[in-house]
Amino acid sequence: MKRNRSLREGLSCRLSVAALAALLFCALAASGEDIPPAGASSGGSLPDMPFLLLQIQADVQGSLNDLEAAVADASAELSAPGLGGHAARQVLGRLLDANPDLVEAVTFDIDGRIVVAECDDCEGAEGAQGADISGQEHIARVLKTRNPAFSGEFVLVEGYAGTAIAYPVFNEDGELLGGISAIIKPEDMIGGLVAEKLRFDVSTRSQITDYSFWAMDPDGLILYDRDESQIGKLLFEDPLYQPFPSLLELGERIAAERAGHGYYSFQVAEGDETVVTKESYWTTAGLYGRDWRLVVTRIAE
Repeated sequence: MKRNRSLREGLSCRLSVAALAALLFCALAASGEDIPPAGASSGGSLPDMPFLLLQIQADVQGSLNDLEAAVADASAELSAPGLGGHAARQVLGRLLDANPDLVEAVTFDIDGRIVVAECDDCEGAEGAQGADISGQEHIARVLKTRNPAFSGEFVLVEGYAGTAIAYPVFNEDGELLGGISAIIKPEDMIGGLVAEKLRFDVSTRSQITDYSFWAMDPDGLILYDRDESQIGKLLFEDPLYQPFPSLLELGERIAAERAGHGYYSFQVAEGDETVVTKESYWTTAGLYGRDWRLVVTRIAE
């Protein structure tokens, strides 16, 4: 039953790509909106920028769907052996081995304490065992509702920031044992997908095209940016963005609307503080009602 539910939810997410595409193109057609600033032209950008954005959106949403299905399968595997011991550790290890975008996975009991923790490229997150994570929103939601959850970005016990897909674990009698939580680093996952589309080296960020890309949580947290120094900043609070009211105004729209088109002024790029007008298109990916806004931009001509 859990696997079927996961497949149904995954199918729903995949079908939503078409709906998001419709929202995006409806936004472009809205009359009287997004008039280019004086001197700016969108010539030639309408056919290719939205198409590029929807390619990225399909990749990001597809990756999230695949990770959700993998965590759901691991939850089902834990039903018989339970949350602790060698068998549980093997389940977490296989989950990480098969899904490189997951950097850590833990099981937690009904009190919200970590039972077993495994992480990628390390000797096991032994120091995390027994840690109380019941105060984390997604953990509390899983334990209260007995439904899966997708978290906002938060600081883990180990000290780095990540996003979690969490799933309840039931024993063979249907009793709630606790859950499983698997961690994504959004900037790494998104960066790997975007690099291919924008044709740049993900390690050196060289050979970058005219397009740029950033991703934002609707609360304004920058999840990914080509300029790595901006990742983790809050759009509506950080001093870097305050001198650019058009960016803040468009940011409010991006936070409120699932797809759209607009212009804003900001510095050219990392290391170049020349202020230019940027054209942008955005759309949405996410799980369980928690969204990521995905934004493609270029300097307006």
